[in-house]
Amino acid sequence: MSGIYSGKVALVTAAGAGIGMATAEGFARRGARVMLSDINAETGEATTERLRAEGHDVRFLRADATKEDDVVALVRGTVATFGGLNIAANIVGDAHRDASGADFHEQSLESWEHTQAVSLRSVFLSMKHEIAYMIEHGGGAICNVTSLAGLLYVGAAGAAYAASKAGVVRLTKFAAVSYADRGVRVNCIAPGVTPTEAYNKAGPEMGQMVIDHLLPNQPIRRVIATSEQADAIAWLCSDQAAMVTGHVLPVDGGWTAQ
Repeated sequence: MSGIYSGKVALVTAAGAGIGMATAEGFARRGARVMLSDINAETGEATTERLRAEGHDVRFLRADATKEDDVVALVRGTVATFGGLNIAANIVGDAHRDASGADFHEQSLESWEHTQAVSLRSVFLSMKHEIAYMIEHGGGAICNVTSLAGLLYVGAAGAAYAASKAGVVRLTKFAAVSYADRGVRVNCIAPGVTPTEAYNKAGPEMGQMVIDHLLPNQPIRRVIATSEQADAIAWLCSDQAAMVTGHVLPVDGGWTAQ
């Protein structure tokens, strides 16, 4: 897949760490010019500078993807910087406080609304403005990131997170059908056990406990690298997947095959 994105412009949210960082790296190393975005300017700029040092044409814009003004500025900034937008990977998502692991009846309204904003509203706003540009400029490809919790019961994920990620699946499919005749493809991936910084929010020991709890659900019993998730995103957004839209691709070591 080397060089398959030569001449293309990609936008990646949550690009400062985890799957987002690996996705930005994957697009850049396959020839794309990439706009990285993250709410954390420090990590986003560090990733950008590292890729620039490798010789890639990348830039960084800080944005809070839950705020429409920020998303509008991000899409406009990408177009102004690179002259277009062909590909977008919407990766922002998070559980909040008691959203992960809390019993349903103990879920606070605050954490519910925060999780819906970060994991679902961010995808809606990003797609809204990415698609608005793409349908007027020859089409494009979008890949969102859902979760296995959006497809099946994963108790450790919590109700708010599961509901938000199920929403990402439905938004993906709805947009795929709605814009298929206007040249925009929309897909998403559903990662299996892929350790990122989010696993260690409560500390490395707790993160390892979560991994140990989840990993037996995967027939391929090893953790999945963020680069492996990024490879799936890269393929779904490429011309090699020109007839693939509205698809949810589990990159899960066989979890959902059982």
